[in-house]
Amino acid sequence: MADVKKSKTNVAARQEAKQAAQLCRACGNKIDVVMTMNGNGKKMMIRRCCGQSISSL
Repeated sequence: MADVKKSKTNVAARQEAKQAAQLCRACGNKIDVVMTMNGNGKKMMIRRCCGQSISSL
């Protein structure tokens, strides 16, 4: 048999983890990530769920 090189990382597991949805701790629904702009014109990514923004997960 010829030596077959195998990937050192499990690509399928990485893809599955990337596509897994983050769930809200309070209600269990999917967290939406939205881009907003503050008054100075700076863009910010905010996680939203339950009608409020979530600063940290």
